[in-house]
Amino acid sequence: MRRFLSILYLFILTGSCVCARAQEADVYLDNIIEQFQQSKGITADFALQGEANSGLYMKGTLKMQGKRFYISTNDLTTWYDGKTMWTYAPGIGEVNITTPTQQELAEVNPYMLLDDYKQSFIVKELNCEQKGERQFRLTPTKRNTPIMQVVLTVATASKAPISFEITDNNNRKMLIAVTNYNDKVSLPASTFMFDSAQYPQAIVIDLR
Repeated sequence: MRRFLSILYLFILTGSCVCARAQEADVYLDNIIEQFQQSKGITADFALQGEANSGLYMKGTLKMQGKRFYISTNDLTTWYDGKTMWTYAPGIGEVNITTPTQQELAEVNPYMLLDDYKQSFIVKELNCEQKGERQFRLTPTKRNTPIMQVVLTVATASKAPISFEITDNNNRKMLIAVTNYNDKVSLPASTFMFDSAQYPQAIVIDLR
């Protein structure tokens, strides 16, 4: 399940898409990231779906403020306060505590892909046929990465992400659809920290 979040919680293609100027795409993504950073808090729901024969489907919620985030699904809940990450698996009653790398963060939260996109990806805008949307293809600059490419779809008016479609290096695709996006939410710092009092029976495993 951690691998699921890594390829998500990392997390869109058409053969007829035409590339626009990369500089314009970079400027637009810069504006989206600035909106993330200036927001007091973001909340959203998401649904993750794998290929038809994979059997992978999961719904969850996301809360985010700057580099901090909280993600919850039926199988895992993750808190990240900007330094420490707690991952709780209710099925086994364990909480793992880690100090994640930037890559590990991107594997858990697909929004973190955008935070470091200039260092990690080549960006090209695609000719999106859907009115009111823009699409961007992100291709890794380095070889031997778990991701072959990401296509980000954004609502033009709100600059809110609509979906992330991730193709891994085995050519398997996964779609993360985002709904109920709200970037005007006030979130306290405690949102992004594991509260042991709420999980008194959990076994804490410190891997730092």
